[in-house]
Amino acid sequence: MPAEYYGDIHASRAIDPEQWPHKNEDGGGDDSPPPPRVMAILLYGSWNMNIAKRRRGSDVVPPWVQTLNDALSSGAAGCAAAASVRVDADDESLEACARGSEDGGGLDAPSKLPSLLFLASSPADDVGADAGAASDEGSRRRARTTRVEHVRFGGAPLERLITRSSQTPSADRRNLASSVADAWSRLFDEGGGSLPAEGKGDDEKREEVVEQSATRIFVAGDRSQVGKSSVCLGLMGALLKSGKYSPTDLAYIKPATQCEKTQLVERFCKSKGIESCVPVGPIVYYKGFTRAFLKGETGETSEQLLRKAGRAVDDLARGKRVVVIDGVGYPAVGSITGTDNASVAGACGAPLPAADGGRRPAPVLLVGKSGVGDAVDSFNINATYFAHKDVPVIGAVFNKLSLDGFYSLSNCREAVETYFRQSQPGRTAFGFLPVMPSLVDAGENNAGSSSSEEERSRRDLEAADEFAEEFSKRVDVERILEAARAATARYVAGRSGSKRTAEEMTGGASNSAGGRPRLVSAAPERKRLANGGGGGPSLTREQVEAMAAAAGASTA
Repeated sequence: MPAEYYGDIHASRAIDPEQWPHKNEDGGGDDSPPPPRVMAILLYGSWNMNIAKRRRGSDVVPPWVQTLNDALSSGAAGCAAAASVRVDADDESLEACARGSEDGGGLDAPSKLPSLLFLASSPADDVGADAGAASDEGSRRRARTTRVEHVRFGGAPLERLITRSSQTPSADRRNLASSVADAWSRLFDEGGGSLPAEGKGDDEKREEVVEQSATRIFVAGDRSQVGKSSVCLGLMGALLKSGKYSPTDLAYIKPATQCEKTQLVERFCKSKGIESCVPVGPIVYYKGFTRAFLKGETGETSEQLLRKAGRAVDDLARGKRVVVIDGVGYPAVGSITGTDNASVAGACGAPLPAADGGRRPAPVLLVGKSGVGDAVDSFNINATYFAHKDVPVIGAVFNKLSLDGFYSLSNCREAVETYFRQSQPGRTAFGFLPVMPSLVDAGENNAGSSSSEEERSRRDLEAADEFAEEFSKRVDVERILEAARAATARYVAGRSGSKRTAEEMTGGASNSAGGRPRLVSAAPERKRLANGGGGGPSLTREQVEAMAAAAGASTA
C-alpha cells in the first residue's frame, strides 16, 4: 500500500504516534483504521525557499513520496503515511526537531536540511502492555514507543530532487531510493518483523571502540606524482625519529587507489615495524571499473564504497595515536563515481557521537609543487575543492624544489611563507622539501637493472631513511599534528551534539522575517552516486576487467 501524503503537519504531532494522520481520521467511527505503523517525514526549514509545501488533498504527489513508494513497493505495507515538518514553524517545533530521539523524544534533525526520516511506532501489544494497562489515554500513549531512523540522503541533492523533479539527475533518484531502502532495512527484516535499534548496535559500538584520540591526517596532492606517498612516508619517519612515537602508535592506509603494485611506503612501514599498514584499501579503480560502475554492474553504490573506506580507517585507528591517510591523484580523482578525495576524506574522519550520524572529516594536508605563483595558485584551487565539500585544509608541504637558481628552495620558501602569513591566516606552509633523485629512483621499476632485488631493496630503504631525515629537518611535523587536531576541534564545535538545544541547533541565527532562530545553512552535501539502477547485472571484478581488455583497454 503506497504512503498517502498529508502535507505539512506540526512537529509536536509528528513525535506523538497517537496524533499521526491516517485515512478517515476526521470521523470514521469505530471502523476507522489505527494510526500507521510507520510514517515518513520530510524535515525542511523556512530557508529552503523552493520546497513546495503541498497540503493534504493535493492532486500532485511530491517526487520524494513517489520515490519512497517505488523504493518500498515490496515489504513496506506498514508505511501508509508521509508528511512534511517545517522545523522552524515556531519555537515548539524548533525545540522538538532539535531534541534527541532516544532520551528526549524528539526528531534528531540533522544539520543539513532538507532531510528524510522514518518514524516507527510500536503499539501496546508490541511492547508487552496488557489491555488494562493501556485502558486510559496516558498509559496508552506510554505503551506506544517511537523510533527515529534517518534516511542518509539529504541536503542539496534532496532539495534539488524535490524542487526540480523534471531536471533531477537519475543518480539522485537512484541514490535516494537506495538510501530509503537502506533505512527501512534497519527498521524491519524481510518478513516485516521489527529489528533492534542500532543505537547500541554495530554502528554505535564501532564509535565506542574507535580510538577518538587518534589524529587522522589526509594527505592529498595538487596533481599526480607530486609526492603524496613520499610525504606520508616522511610524516611517519619523522614521528619515529622524534622519539615520541613508537611503530605501534602509527598507522597508514590508502583507502582509494589506482595502483596495486607494492610501493616504497609499504616497504618502509614493514622495515620500521609499522604493522598497521594497508597500502590497498577497499576502493580500487581497476581497469573497466568506472564504466561498469556507471552501468550499474559493480554492485556497490558510492555510499557503500565510502562507508567501507571509513570503516577500514576506523578499524586501523584503534589504539593508535596518528593515522596517515594517503589520497589518490589530484583532489577530483574519483568524482565520476562519487568517491573523489574530498568525499573519501569526509568518510574517513572519526565518527561523531552526534544524532545525525556524521563524521568529522579528516583534515587535509596538501602536497604542493615547486615554484611560487604556480605553487600558490595550485594550492588555492585544490584547497577550494575540499572547502566546497566542507573538508578542512590545514596547509601544505611543498615538494621537489631545486636547491639552486632563481626558483631555489630558499627563495620559494621566503615568498610562499610571506603569502601564507598575509593571505592564509588559518593555514600554514609547514615545510619545503628538495628534490631527491635517490628517492625518485627508489620509486621506479628497475626490473632491467643488473643489481639484485635484495640490493635494490636495501638502496630503496636507505633512500627512504634519508628522505625521512630530511623531512624531519625541513617540515614542522608537530605543528601539522596540532593544526589537524585544532581543525577537528573547530569542526566539532561548529556541529551540534547529540543533545542539542534549539539555540545550539540554530547557531544563534535568526531569519529576517520573524526574528525566529533558524538552522545554520550547511555546505552542499557531498554527492553520492548510486549505481544500482543502471539496469545491468552485477559483475565480478574479473568479468569487468576481461570485458575492458576485450574492448581494447590497456593492460598496463
